[in-house]
Order: sequence, then structure tokens, then C-alpha cells
Amino acid sequence: MNIIRSTSLKALPFIILTVIFGWCFLATGCEVETDDDDYIVAPNVFTITGENDFFEVTTTDGEGVVSLKIYTRAGVLIFSIEAKRCIWDGCSLDGQPMATGIYNYTAEIRGTNIKKSSFVYLYR
Repeated sequence: MNIIRSTSLKALPFIILTVIFGWCFLATGCEVETDDDDYIVAPNVFTITGENDFFEVTTTDGEGVVSLKIYTRAGVLIFSIEAKRCIWDGCSLDGQPMATGIYNYTAEIRGTNIKKSSFVYLYR
């Protein structure tokens, strides 16, 4: 014999609304709005060991031009590029290899208000 617990009943309205929303979504073909961060794709770690040698920032559609700036944790700009595929090899603007650590970056799709600020961990 199955026993219905009171905690199961408390979740019932949520389950019903989720099913109704899912059905309405499928029936109408609505699109879910995404964050601006979802349009800019970037990993949060890369290694200079033969695999994942580059930190690459792109857009989800591959069409937008991205302006990428990388900073030390102290806020010093060490790298800047503007391209459809922004690639950082772990070196500063003058070609010096940067130390293992966390670096902050900002990425912006040119001509839009879409921006992303986050961090990347460089592991050597």
C-alpha cells in the first residue's frame, strides 16, 4: 500500500503549473528569453600543456565581433583583441607568458549591449 506524504502534496501545485507551462510553451512555440551572457561563449579554465592551449571567446551564432579584454586580478589590462573568434594564448600584449592564476575578462559584442564579465583560470 502506498502512503501519500504531506510533503508530496505540497509540491503538487508546482508540478501542475510546470506541466501546464510546458504544454503551453510547446503548443504556442514561444521562445525562452536568455541572458546576455548566453550569447558569449567562453571556458573558465585553460591549460598550456598540449590540450586546451588557448582561451577562446566566441558568440553562439559565430557571427558577432567580440571585443575581449583580459586583466590581472589587480585590474591591469594585459591583453586586448577584437575579432569573431578571440583567442588568448596566455601571454601579455608584449608576448611575455603570464603566470598560472586567475584572470578577469570582459567580452562585448560590438554594436550591441551584450556584455559578459567573468574570470578564467590559466594553468601552466
